[in-house]
Amino acid sequence: MFAAPRIPVRAVTQDVLTGTLVLVVGPSGAGKDSLIGGARQAFAAGADVVFPRREITRPADAGIEDHTAVTEGQFHARRELGGYLLSWGAHGLWYGIPAETKDDLLIGRTVVVNASRAVIDDARGRFQRLRVISVSADEKTLRARLGARGRETDAQIAHRLERARAFRVEGPDVIAFPNDGPLEAAVDRFSRILRNLA
Repeated sequence: MFAAPRIPVRAVTQDVLTGTLVLVVGPSGAGKDSLIGGARQAFAAGADVVFPRREITRPADAGIEDHTAVTEGQFHARRELGGYLLSWGAHGLWYGIPAETKDDLLIGRTVVVNASRAVIDDARGRFQRLRVISVSADEKTLRARLGARGRETDAQIAHRLERARAFRVEGPDVIAFPNDGPLEAAVDRFSRILRNLA
């Protein structure tokens, strides 16, 4: 018996991608990493919702998220070869979602990624089944979270808060997600949204 030929990832057009790509966006301190981390545990026993690791140009031991560390040279070389489903730069770092993630979309899975609003228009043009979860929090909550994580100076916190005030994501594919309350309840609500999209 001959095995069916494997369709190359980059040769697949959007009309055969039966899965849903979920972009989780929001300003620094909105709680995206915590929501995704909690949901990843909630869906650990199932295969319909997946959370691919991002490749980031920062050390793997930075203690922020479970990611694959790459150098800037490695990142740009891989991007040049089409190695990322989506990629962007922010705050002096580069981020990429591996192109292999498209395999999950091909078999109907829901793929959840922490992304930048800068890639939304690109994604809208390439993925038919796309949802954007826009996570937000009030300024007092953002300031407290940014201060507690201890990664930014006061000036950097002020800059992030300024960016947060201007953060707007709109469209029929956008799901607004206010995140000012307890984490456990927020993760439960976030997971229910993902379950309904799966």
